[in-house]
Amino acid sequence: MKTILLTFAMLLTTLAAFGQDKMDVVYLKNGQVIKGSIIKPLDAEGVQIMTTESDVYTFSADEVLRVTREVIEHNNMKNKIIVHDGEGFMNITSLGYGFGIGDVGEGRTATDNDGDYFALHTVNGYHLNRNFSLGVGVGIEWFGDYELVPLYADFRFYPSLTEWAPFFYGDLGYGLGVLDDDYDGGLMAGVGGGIQRSINTNFALVASVGYRFQGNSFGTEELNANYLQFSLGFKF
Repeated sequence: MKTILLTFAMLLTTLAAFGQDKMDVVYLKNGQVIKGSIIKPLDAEGVQIMTTESDVYTFSADEVLRVTREVIEHNNMKNKIIVHDGEGFMNITSLGYGFGIGDVGEGRTATDNDGDYFALHTVNGYHLNRNFSLGVGVGIEWFGDYELVPLYADFRFYPSLTEWAPFFYGDLGYGLGVLDDDYDGGLMAGVGGGIQRSINTNFALVASVGYRFQGNSFGTEELNANYLQFSLGFKF
């Protein structure tokens, strides 16, 4: 389990790195700043750079103050394909699937968790800013012989809010066994991450994978279990 979570964390870190653009930047002594790709590195004769508009400029060594390579932040006032760029209400609705890992129950009564579940969730929340959102989620989950209704708080962190935006999430709440008198439900908690693909300023596709704990009991029998869960959905 630790290996799976470590691998997933490394994958998300890589995705976040890919979300950042790097460019060559030429600073001139007259105050001009030229961004693009260096064609001819700076030497005694000067430097040559091609801009993002494919224009090529040559500057003598006397004109150049310095040449650097920098991470370029996305200007979201120009790039209008990012959903929820700032404060505002939002909804995330998703379909999910989870398969069991570890054991069901505790102690000598524990058995291998070979169960799975299907889920339909919706989260209504608020973007505090470009990087953080808080929400309240509710759904229904089918565990084969019984159903649970999860009610939970949802927290999301977006390290780099771009068109393809990686995110991390945390959920904490309770799985209510209100649809079946024999199952009581219990504490639910989950952590994970995923990717958000903005289609326009009001709509995005969302995919995630993570770890999920679900408490449950059947009479006096404890059925606490762990799952690896996947979800696909949309955000508006």
